[in-house]
Amino acid sequence: MVADVGARIRSLRTAKGMTQAQLAEPNYTKAYISMLESGRTRASMKALEHIAGVLGVKPADLLGGAPTPSAPQFTLLEARRLTEEGAAQAAITLLVDLEDGLTAQDQLVRLRYLAAAYNSIGQPKQAFPLIERAQRMADLLGQEEEQVRVKGVLAAAYMRTYAYEDAARILRECVKACDDGLLNDPPFHFRRLVDLAIALGNQRKSKEALAVYERAIELSDQFGDRLSLAHLYAGLAKAQHDSGDVEAAIMNNQKSLHLYEELGLLDQVACALDNAAALYVEYGNLTRARESLSRAVKFAEEAKRDGTLASIRASQAEVTGKTDPAAGIEEAQSALKFARKVSQIHAEIRMLVLIGELRMPANGAAARRSFQEARQLAEERAPHLLRLIFDRWSRAAEATGDSDEALRLARRALETVRV
Repeated sequence: MVADVGARIRSLRTAKGMTQAQLAEPNYTKAYISMLESGRTRASMKALEHIAGVLGVKPADLLGGAPTPSAPQFTLLEARRLTEEGAAQAAITLLVDLEDGLTAQDQLVRLRYLAAAYNSIGQPKQAFPLIERAQRMADLLGQEEEQVRVKGVLAAAYMRTYAYEDAARILRECVKACDDGLLNDPPFHFRRLVDLAIALGNQRKSKEALAVYERAIELSDQFGDRLSLAHLYAGLAKAQHDSGDVEAAIMNNQKSLHLYEELGLLDQVACALDNAAALYVEYGNLTRARESLSRAVKFAEEAKRDGTLASIRASQAEVTGKTDPAAGIEEAQSALKFARKVSQIHAEIRMLVLIGELRMPANGAAARRSFQEARQLAEERAPHLLRLIFDRWSRAAEATGDSDEALRLARRALETVRV
């Protein structure tokens, strides 16, 4: 295989009328290209990407043939393609056993993409040990660019575990590395800006998030990364919703929905419809909210994503509670049971809060128990939701005329922001 790759490089180079020195510049030497062409050394993934870029072909074209055990680099390229196209589970199948025949640098790339794939399927616990190994390898190899890329995967793992503050900190380091020229990769720069804005939005820092989204939009025209653009519109809609601009939020949520539909990402379509329902509720259109949730259920079931389905069922209970509190409590209890079954913490907390709100007028003691359970769960598993809990608890207390309790809870909400 090494000799075949070298022969292909030599053939394409001569067809282009290029010298070995021209092919090498600026990252490699003429001697290195000579060794590759003669089959005396194996090209790393980074070298293949450089050579392919200069020759105007794809890295896979330099390898040729179909993926086989004797062509580990081809398998690595195929796994990377699958990861970037959203087929993370298929990529994991290829990457898990891909150990032999890779250079140390390629092994580092393998670890990074395997961790990214686990993040994509919602298994960050599988990703963290791989990220640690990748960080050690990047340090040992002195690969500064790769260190930044691994940080991007680490930030994604933090996002998956609701550690938004840690994610934002890491993402700022990634963005700064791009701004400083340490890593010249506009797509990576764009994606990390989107991730940073989402992390800030999840911390309810909508003003900061909107400023970062503006930077990301400025970069978005440079390349056709439709998946990241879909994430951008979805996150932008959330930030606009948090800042009170519901009409703009609905518009950008629709843009994200259309992109997810075009990409065939069923789970993301279901999430976008779930988000659309929340916006329609805010706008006072419960009919459109119910329609969106009905469609969302079908996509979530087809995608077999129980976590997304738990969120949608929670949203349905919230909509029902707007017009029929008794039915809302019953629906919320059913959604709470399902959320616990599938370990969807966010949906579980939402339902405990909703039950507290709906019970408050008739049974203040039962309502407080529900709010307290939500608070305890958030403190243990999702501290970023504490402000939401205290805000809604405060409003529920105020609605029943308990102004002292409402004021105390409002202060607790402010304390969570300061922390």
